[in-house]
Amino acid sequence: MKYILNKDYRLRGWTDHLSCVEHYPTRELRDISSREYGLLSRCDGKTDVDTVRYGEAIGKFTKLGVISQTEGAQLDPVQAFRFYENRLFRNADICVTGCCDFRCRHCFNASDNEYSRGTQPTAEKLIELIAKLESCGICNITLSGGEPLLHKDFLGITEELRKRDMHFQRLVTNLYHMTPEIADTLISQGHRPLISTSFDGLGAHEWLRQKEGSEKRTLDMISMMKQKGFRVRAHCCAWKDSLPVIRDSVLRLKELGVDEFRIVNIEPSLRWRQNAGDQAVSITEWLEFICGLIDWWYENKIDMSLDVWWFWQWTAGSKYVNIVPDGHCHYDIENKIPICADGYNTPYIDSDGRLLLCNATSGYSKAMGWEWGNAFTDDLQSLLREGQFIKFCSRTVRQMKELHPECMNCEWVKHCQFGCRAEAVAYGGDFSSPDIRMCAFFKDGYYKRFKKIADKYGLMYDGK
Repeated sequence: MKYILNKDYRLRGWTDHLSCVEHYPTRELRDISSREYGLLSRCDGKTDVDTVRYGEAIGKFTKLGVISQTEGAQLDPVQAFRFYENRLFRNADICVTGCCDFRCRHCFNASDNEYSRGTQPTAEKLIELIAKLESCGICNITLSGGEPLLHKDFLGITEELRKRDMHFQRLVTNLYHMTPEIADTLISQGHRPLISTSFDGLGAHEWLRQKEGSEKRTLDMISMMKQKGFRVRAHCCAWKDSLPVIRDSVLRLKELGVDEFRIVNIEPSLRWRQNAGDQAVSITEWLEFICGLIDWWYENKIDMSLDVWWFWQWTAGSKYVNIVPDGHCHYDIENKIPICADGYNTPYIDSDGRLLLCNATSGYSKAMGWEWGNAFTDDLQSLLREGQFIKFCSRTVRQMKELHPECMNCEWVKHCQFGCRAEAVAYGGDFSSPDIRMCAFFKDGYYKRFKKIADKYGLMYDGK
């Protein structure tokens, strides 16, 4: 009897996930056993399948819609098993340009920053990179910068993603250079990425961004992108003088139909310390502020998803909240949890090709001379299989804690996930340093206060 993989399914493998079946429309993967691979590899429309030996698997995958019985159908070659000689990655963040015409007071890419990494790779180099990423089995792409819309061939790059049928997942942009024509071209290419844009508060935005007219332009372009059917995430940086306008700003973004609101206390980078004056918000001040903001959010039934970066993640309409620093329910497998989930899942490739954990680490790594390989000049599969980037990403929460006796002796050791690596560098000077925000969060009682807020509004969280 002959069977065939249904057209939406493909067989794939990586060095750490040897056999998977991929549902191509959603790019979701399912690990399969060696016996299940034995069946699915025979489902090519021309090979007789032993229905006794594979009977259980046939029933399972028929019910799931992965295979069907056939007479004479032929398998599309793209569905056949393909093995990638690197660790499993599905996402990548490409900095298409380090150039930006804003002078943001905290950003390494600011146009007035003498240390700006304002390089801009050619379209040819970026297209070659996209091909490399595809050859690693990466299918979901974020385009960021700098300001990606300043790349003269931005739409040529997105067209390359279309040609390769790669998912343009997210566009990180200040929206200043967005136009209806660019939005329409993206739609015509089959792209509707999440638009992740900065908005730092009514009457406050331009103080941080130092670009005249940028507040109105951002709000106008958010409105335009929503009208064209794009999802929008507003990313809000916070400092002392901006805190009083945050709530009114949230209400304005809600009126515009913004889908997600992310807020972050600006980390104490060298540039921010030079430009902030007395505007930096201390860790305790920040935790006090966000306790009030979160309570206000649910009291006023704000129907946008809320991400207080590294502390509170909630999807609009959900009854579940992720209190981010708390990993106690995973304590028994701490030796398997990567220290940087972002880097472990979504490598960041800087505009000069350097492979990094995220955008926030780009300036530090360049200033400190840290090198983990270059995606433009090195073999990318090797970098994503056994290079320095993989060695760091493979470090676990448990291993990092063991480097710090004070952490292992802490009463909160079974809860704390050790924090963010970019914040660790900002506060401690090294990727292996503890993120001291976590110390304040647990030791000063904010974890308990977060749980009380969740309980007040009937939200479920780990350990409840």
